[in-house]
Amino acid sequence: MDVCVIGFGAIGALYAFALHKSGGARVTAVCRSNYDALQENGLDIDSDRFGMHSRWKPHRVVRTVQDAADRHYSYIVCAFKCIPEIVTTPALLSPLLNKLSDGSSSSKEATTFVLLQNGIGIEDDLQAALAKIDAPSVIISGCCWVDTTLVDGGKRIVQHGNERLVLGYHQPPEGTSADFSSTAQRSLEILCRLLRTAGGNVESVPDVDVARWRKVLWNASFSTLCTLTRANVGDVLALEASRMALKDIMFEVLAVARAFLPPSPAVGDILGDNVVDEIIQGENPKSIFRPSMLVDLDSGRPMEVEAIVGGVLRRAKAKGVPTPKLSLIYAGLSVVQNKLIRK
Repeated sequence: MDVCVIGFGAIGALYAFALHKSGGARVTAVCRSNYDALQENGLDIDSDRFGMHSRWKPHRVVRTVQDAADRHYSYIVCAFKCIPEIVTTPALLSPLLNKLSDGSSSSKEATTFVLLQNGIGIEDDLQAALAKIDAPSVIISGCCWVDTTLVDGGKRIVQHGNERLVLGYHQPPEGTSADFSSTAQRSLEILCRLLRTAGGNVESVPDVDVARWRKVLWNASFSTLCTLTRANVGDVLALEASRMALKDIMFEVLAVARAFLPPSPAVGDILGDNVVDEIIQGENPKSIFRPSMLVDLDSGRPMEVEAIVGGVLRRAKAKGVPTPKLSLIYAGLSVVQNKLIRK
């Protein structure tokens, strides 16, 4: 089957290689900044999970989404950062969405979009765009828990330690049918099987929204506070005042999640009050880790402010949940983001 991976940073490259390694996917990689390096040198893989490989190249490498939109894809993997302040996901994917809508593909198979991105509500605008297209489609979300980095000018990917990918499909806003549920479940199972065949640590969940809220607890607290203070995780954990701020932010996020999500055993098990202390106690107090949001700021790149914080606040407003600390965090990050975008 043909798979298109858009965004060939560390996450995109790692899981593109895994799909290739499974033996069940022909990968088209859409690369922008690292196109020349990938074409000329390939990519060296140094992964605890997926092994060692020298000078690997995908089945096909292209510069733009327009170049990739010449065929039907079973899966379109979105591994670019979700920054709607610059470009929305439907706008970035427009050549592929146009191909779906014009009916030029002879395939009747559903196209599955896989969002390997941070944030809450990142599927909203894509769902709205797909609702206007008379073609079968599924949106799967992935929550990545992995330490992976591109080094040597994009020539080598390094992944050490834990690798865990939580996958599940989003229900369409208008509700589900038996046909949709069957199609979505099949798409999810095939993707999980491919990644497990490659050796991946993949977990399929019935409610991916709960998993997304669990991950955003960390990102909305640690990532944002580290970024605003330009400090690593250990620095933020070193002071009682900043530890309390982390807890307060997480409790605000939990309140929004519980107001927004329908009651379920998963909400009680995964998003209980005890998760706040579990997250903080699970961190190394001497950690020198710098979250990707801070790394983006250090490099002068726009950050995932809307995806990580704005998505939570929009749902808080819709449900009337007060979020004073997270709103202040958002205001501060928005000022910094505006300066980065205007550069």
